[in-house]
Amino acid sequence: MTRKRIVAILTFFITFYIPFISYCQDEQAIDIIIQKDDCLIKIAEKYLENPTKWRELARINSLHNPDLIYPGQTLRIPIKLLKGKQTDGVVSFIKGSVLYQPPNSTEWKMLFLNDHIKEGYRIKTGDQSRIEITFQDNHSLLQDSNTTLELFTSREKANFYTYQKLFLLTGKTITKIKKATGRESRFQIDSPSAICAVRGTTFRTSVDENNITRAEVLQGNVNVEAMNQVVTVEEGEGTLVRKGEKPLVPQKLLPPPALIKVEPIYKNFPIVLSFTNIENAVSYRVIFSQDKDIKNIVYERVIKPHETFEIYPVEDGTYYLETRSIDNLGIEGLSSQAIPIKIRINPVPPFLEIPADQTVYRKKSILLKWLGVNDAVKYHIQISEDREFNIIFDESKDIKDTVYKTKNLDYKTYYFRISSIADDGYQGAWSNILSFTIQPAPPVEVPEIVDKKINITWLDLGVNMKYRFQLSTDKEFKDILINQLVEKSEIKIQKPKKSGTYFVRVSPIDPMGSEGDFSEPQMFEIKKSPFYKLLGILGTLGFLFFLTF
Repeated sequence: MTRKRIVAILTFFITFYIPFISYCQDEQAIDIIIQKDDCLIKIAEKYLENPTKWRELARINSLHNPDLIYPGQTLRIPIKLLKGKQTDGVVSFIKGSVLYQPPNSTEWKMLFLNDHIKEGYRIKTGDQSRIEITFQDNHSLLQDSNTTLELFTSREKANFYTYQKLFLLTGKTITKIKKATGRESRFQIDSPSAICAVRGTTFRTSVDENNITRAEVLQGNVNVEAMNQVVTVEEGEGTLVRKGEKPLVPQKLLPPPALIKVEPIYKNFPIVLSFTNIENAVSYRVIFSQDKDIKNIVYERVIKPHETFEIYPVEDGTYYLETRSIDNLGIEGLSSQAIPIKIRINPVPPFLEIPADQTVYRKKSILLKWLGVNDAVKYHIQISEDREFNIIFDESKDIKDTVYKTKNLDYKTYYFRISSIADDGYQGAWSNILSFTIQPAPPVEVPEIVDKKINITWLDLGVNMKYRFQLSTDKEFKDILINQLVEKSEIKIQKPKKSGTYFVRVSPIDPMGSEGDFSEPQMFEIKKSPFYKLLGILGTLGFLFFLTF
């Protein structure tokens, strides 16, 4: 065998046979049987997505002369070259305002759950809006708020090869590619500055207003291509691509910040959350969601590491919190596990009618009153001698009414709070703490008797206060001679005609008409006149004279 013949055989082997072996090992293909009158160009037109690739088909099958094929001959066609049937994506989750624009149209239309997403559709989300599109093999793409993308291609070939290609114009997406036995898939996201191609992975892609693309890989790996350079971003890594530049060297994603303290249940708004410090993080993304998969987002904020995250009124239930660190390149780190946040505000504490805060009372026992709460079956009240409620003076846990009369109180300041209890026994949050003070009724000064008038005064308790004045012949005030309302802390009364001991007392009445306890009784004495004493003496002497004579 001549040298030239050996070289020719080796060249043919290297050119055709080795690529064929390589292909058979790495790619999936189908076999077709050549029929009479078939030619490679006709076969390409019939089977290939791009018929102009018939030469690649000849190379793969080691056809030295593409025009020379025979009936009965087997021809292998790579799955990726085959014509595919269009497969739609399906809207599997949607929230807020999400629009789509069909191909060759300028009109934007509303999308709804279970709608089909076809090739050429452009999808746009608004503020606080999200959509999840699920493809065959359960591949899914979660499109975040203020994001626009276009579904270029969605095909299935030979029942086991799927291919999706999307263009992310701006915004953020999270892509999850599921591996399936016996099936192969390719998922590609193009952006203004890069191409991200994956097989079996979970990753985030974002494009900002400067056309900077960021890719963060949570599982598997992603090939990111820009300016004819491809970098492989492994699990737990991220990269950044500026338009017109090569991808940055992949770097490790930062760990998520941890929540410093998690309460078993939160009963009051706002809920204020703090987080641990993560080295090299310039900010944190905190997401508060209704579901564990962090799709149905309620609040989402980017905060500085030292800042807190506040949750404002939402319905009772279990929510979930996810955190991420963000580095100085804007690359977001690994996501935390979904942290359950249990909230139960209801039943809320009732609105209080009585007492008003810092009210002063002049009676030993007072009436507490509040408004009824719809989902409360009873109430729990506490009266304490200190604001921290360490010294409980009076307490009741089974009040079914909306009023409560306290025990007899001492002359001091007390603190009051109340909570509602639901029919399942759950006790809601305490109300705000109110204070009230018990003071003795104003003491009555010693009455001043002038001629036929008696002037009585007592301590003035302030503007708009009124008083009830009572005069009695007995200390228990069973025989009340005067019961009079006065607007000043004094009164002038007629001097009683009968001699004896009299008792007086007053009770304060505040501007709202609430009457306090009576003061301790004061007394004065009306003595008999000297004239009557003289008559008595004369009468006694006369009686004795009568008996003598």
